[in-house]
Amino acid sequence: MKNVLTIFVSPVETFQRVKESKTAWIIPLAVVMLFSIVSVFLQLSLMEKDVVEKLLEQQTDPATMDAVIRISQISGIIMAFLMSAAGIFLMGLLLLLLNLVVRGSAKYMQLVTVAAFAALPTSINGLLTSLMLKFTDAQSLNDVSLSLGAFVTDKASLMYRILSFINPFGIWGIIMYVVGAAIMMGRPRKVVGKWIIGAWLIISVGSLLIL
Repeated sequence: MKNVLTIFVSPVETFQRVKESKTAWIIPLAVVMLFSIVSVFLQLSLMEKDVVEKLLEQQTDPATMDAVIRISQISGIIMAFLMSAAGIFLMGLLLLLLNLVVRGSAKYMQLVTVAAFAALPTSINGLLTSLMLKFTDAQSLNDVSLSLGAFVTDKASLMYRILSFINPFGIWGIIMYVVGAAIMMGRPRKVVGKWIIGAWLIISVGSLLIL
């Protein structure tokens, strides 16, 4: 548990300390999964509202509507549990590919450890956003944001989508990826960082074009 706390104040020392540990990924993964489940649970009322609106538009009968709402709530919690874990192991594979590109010396589970710790800021962002949605007069999931998109009134605008990527927690996570991957791979941060930041920019721009 110590590493989960120190990663926020001394990431370099923390990643160096857990580099040779085979189990260091377990606790941060558990924390990320817990935060994801709690976040979805806090959002259930707004998610239910969206589902009800869509079902009413389709003139769904009450019995079917109730069943669909229950299934959506259960599936939302299950998916939060599974996807948070799957995302970390998938990110470990992507970092392993980068390890080959930069000719690093990292092993797969070392990179899973990096992914687990680097996912903590994003999971905290999700939890804080969910708490604000729950205890404010939010009418939709887009009403609260901790990114620069919060300053844009039109939530459907391109400017909102662009500024939504500028999130302190997201940037915090990227920095953790760079620091942790560089240490595990035994390569300079500058070499590793340009690939990770470049990939993040490509994905961000690509999602804007798709959406």
